[in-house]
Amino acid sequence: MKNDEWETCEAKEEDKAFEHLTKTLQQIEDARIVYIDDFIPEGEEESDQTKYFEEALGDGNVKLILGPKRYYATVKLPSRTVLEGQGMELTTIQTPNHAPSYEWTVSVKDKDNGAEYIAVRHLSLDGNRRRGVEPAGGSRSSCLTFHGVKYGWVKDVFAYNSTLHGFDVTSTGLDYHYGGDGTVDSGPSQYVWIDGCKATDWIDDGFTTHHSEYITISNCYAYEPNSRGNANGIEIDDGSRHVLLSNNYSMGCYGGIEIKAHANSSAANNVHILGHISREDTRSYNFRHIGHHTGDDPDSKTAYHITATNLVSLHPNKKRGFQNNTDPRALVISAYTNVSITNFTAIGDLSYDFGNTPVIAIQYKAKNVSLNGINVSRFHNASDAIIVFGGGNRGDHISLSNIHIYDAGKNNGIYVGSGHSNVSISNVNAINSKGEGENAVEAATNSVNISGVSVTGYKYAVRSGGVAYKEPITVIKGGARIASSTGAPSTEQSIILASTSSPTASASKTMVAASSNSHAVGEGAIVLGSAGNSRAQGPRSGILSSSGAVAGQSGGAFSSMVLASNLVANPNGYSVVGGYGASGNPSSANIKWELNSRTGTVRAAGTLSSAQTFTDYAEYFESIDGNPIATGLLVTLDGDKIRVAEEGDDILGAISETAGVVLGESALYWQGRYLTNEFGGMVYEPQTIRTYDVDEDGNTLPTYTEEVVELPLENPQYDPSLPYTPRSKRQEWNIVGLTGQIHVRVSDSVQPGDYVKANGGIGVPGENGPIKVMRLTKAYDEDKGYGVALCFIK
Repeated sequence: MKNDEWETCEAKEEDKAFEHLTKTLQQIEDARIVYIDDFIPEGEEESDQTKYFEEALGDGNVKLILGPKRYYATVKLPSRTVLEGQGMELTTIQTPNHAPSYEWTVSVKDKDNGAEYIAVRHLSLDGNRRRGVEPAGGSRSSCLTFHGVKYGWVKDVFAYNSTLHGFDVTSTGLDYHYGGDGTVDSGPSQYVWIDGCKATDWIDDGFTTHHSEYITISNCYAYEPNSRGNANGIEIDDGSRHVLLSNNYSMGCYGGIEIKAHANSSAANNVHILGHISREDTRSYNFRHIGHHTGDDPDSKTAYHITATNLVSLHPNKKRGFQNNTDPRALVISAYTNVSITNFTAIGDLSYDFGNTPVIAIQYKAKNVSLNGINVSRFHNASDAIIVFGGGNRGDHISLSNIHIYDAGKNNGIYVGSGHSNVSISNVNAINSKGEGENAVEAATNSVNISGVSVTGYKYAVRSGGVAYKEPITVIKGGARIASSTGAPSTEQSIILASTSSPTASASKTMVAASSNSHAVGEGAIVLGSAGNSRAQGPRSGILSSSGAVAGQSGGAFSSMVLASNLVANPNGYSVVGGYGASGNPSSANIKWELNSRTGTVRAAGTLSSAQTFTDYAEYFESIDGNPIATGLLVTLDGDKIRVAEEGDDILGAISETAGVVLGESALYWQGRYLTNEFGGMVYEPQTIRTYDVDEDGNTLPTYTEEVVELPLENPQYDPSLPYTPRSKRQEWNIVGLTGQIHVRVSDSVQPGDYVKANGGIGVPGENGPIKVMRLTKAYDEDKGYGVALCFIK
């Protein structure tokens, strides 16, 4: 059954019970009405009148009416009794001066077995703590206590100067039940309604319940207790269940409303608050199960189900010094599971120093907590408007949504501590009117979902995992399917984006986007803009703009990629391929080109053509004197170096600026980095490569994946720390065009169709040979001493 359905069923049951109670009370009133003044002899108006109340009440089934005066008695109510005065503060029952400390002003007659059909209304109860007594322990010493009452109604009653509680609804017996978490006391009070009542000047709680169920407290006011201990306005305590609090007020208490239990008792559970104003209480709303807070404590078996809506915390403070001057809070949630807070407003006192503590705290293993529609303002000196404590005692599964913060929290608007991975923050409006805010939202880890943050007056909008962002960012944890009609993102780090036809992202860190019927299978695999059952199978594999493609192999072939292809399979790691197959299954036979990242090899089945007019093939050669050689000069080999060619030399080629292919640059690293065999080929060996995993915060984990890769063997003399300059940046290295169409410096006698030979590097007419003039591109210049001819070298 859903939570709202459960609440509706409870409300219907309580309505039915109240209807039954009112009918029964009317029957009692119709049966017998007596007046207490008829039983009190003349001259006994200020003596202990307890025995006269006993006589008037008899065995019950009576309505006893009191006059507009003060009475002195401890009144014990039998079943089927209505006790009625002339009005709050007109009629008063005072505990007599000589009554023992354990006595109640009003209670039931049979505390071991309880009572039924009891109504107390229109009067005041003076507990007369002034007589110098202390609480006697257990459920004793209060103004009004219902022990095991079934069907009770307390209306328009004012309780004050109590030795313990103002009002206490509890189970049968004189001592509270402490049988351990998960146990309940026998003889609970049931179907009790306290309405329109007040309590002040008590020691423990204004209104409280213990081990009872189906209790309603409405339109009541608790203010200014006498003690400075755990003096709460309304306390729903040990073993209470199915409790409704509606439209109540509290002022000047330790807790406005406290829902709690002691360590050796069951927690109050299934408690619902519909409207409350807490004014100047130290902790306006405090939900906790003592003894079940720290990491070493057992989890609470019973602290479940609190809902609260339309709550106000006005000026919480510790001016009165409750609980040894405990720091104030507007709301604290500890140890409870399934807590929903909606429409909560906390307003601070600008003249009060809140003491660098948070306004709202979620802590101590609280789970499944939702805060929605939260308004926090005017807490300038608070540390944070809302804090979700981390560490070993942290809660779990916490949602903060529609949060409005105005001048609250000098450190953070919202802070989420360490260790959290199931916290969501959405739709936050945070304003610091003085521009003094540090972070609107801060999460100690990267695992907190953050979205919809709007900020003014903060140094940083969001700080996530230690990284600060001046502008709001969106952080979303967990697998996602976005703008997709179907699809299965199977892990927390998988995403299906703008895709159709049942795509899947089945491993960690996988994505399928703008695709149909495609699958990212290997860890870190992606498929983009593809279709036709394309599958990125290998770790870190990828498919882009393809159909019917396969990249990598299951569990192997790391970093395999297929681009712009049809029916192509790439089984190789560290390889990028493209190709086309007209029909059939994906196959490596359909590959038309490949770039191999391990070896640097480029393969292509088609033509390699240049978009430039570069026309020769060249290699780098080092000059014999270490100086650059001018473009267009003919050169010859001198050992393994070059110099300007002279007459009679074998011509190697010409210095070129128009090479379409250039070899030997050693552009990326020292040419001796890798060992070679006797024929200059690289020496390869299988090497095991480990890739270590990292956590959400970037820390290296001990877990890893391994792959065996054939890699060139590195020269032990290679020092990667030394700087390296490629040959293209060094003057002694020259590009020599070896074949093709090359611009050559020529003498004034050279004509198109001539063969040329070298003279001081200048081309002069010769007979046959490897160099033939195609055309003159620049006339001979006497000042320069050469012309330029486009020659073909073969």
